[in-house]
Amino acid sequence: MPKGDDILTFLAYALPVAGGLAGMIFVNLNREDFVNPVTAVALGAVMGWGLARLLRALTGRR
Repeated sequence: MPKGDDILTFLAYALPVAGGLAGMIFVNLNREDFVNPVTAVALGAVMGWGLARLLRALTGRR
């Protein structure tokens, strides 16, 4: 298996986790805005998943 596939496989798992973490950080930094933490974490995870899919599409891999 080429090294690029290993990196893309790692990113497919790491980017949604990083997006969820970014959502948690956003909620904690904006306490006075009353942001729903579940929504922020879910949106961050979905955005990370979308970024991973975009990277895979740009590299020509499914």
